[in-house]
Amino acid sequence: MYPASAFAALVAGLLAGSCAPALAQCAFDQSVPNANDVLGEVEPAVTIDFTDEFELHEVRVLGPDNAEWPTDWARPAGQVRQTAFRVTQPLPPGRYMVIWNGYLRRHHHADGGSIPFTVAAAGAAPTSPPAAAPQEGGVHRVGPGSPYRALLGGAAPQPGR
Repeated sequence: MYPASAFAALVAGLLAGSCAPALAQCAFDQSVPNANDVLGEVEPAVTIDFTDEFELHEVRVLGPDNAEWPTDWARPAGQVRQTAFRVTQPLPPGRYMVIWNGYLRRHHHADGGSIPFTVAAAGAAPTSPPAAAPQEGGVHRVGPGSPYRALLGGAAPQPGR
């Protein structure tokens, strides 16, 4: 049997965890352009996919000076899983940001995000960001004594250790 104080601590911990507010679950799934893409097109088409039905309230494209650039986006009447639009004026070279926000009705919370991208100078080759190179000797995300090494990409601990 557990001592009464241990049992009380366990019950208090369970109650505290069950009374905590729900954490926000981001509705964003993927986009074109992807975050940090470098584009050669000056009037890019933008597509944003969501993980769930999403009540999309606003989509904007902001330029290097935080000026808003015009698009052909129209607010949908209902919930959507995807939105697509084009920038309607040529974007000069520079860094831009697609900003979106709305309401995830299923989870009862507002959600939003941003997708940074760059428009390359004329004649410059568009590129995707390079993949992160692993550290020398492999990726070390956990210590050698961790019981979760196999789950986190490390070798499983040897039996008897």
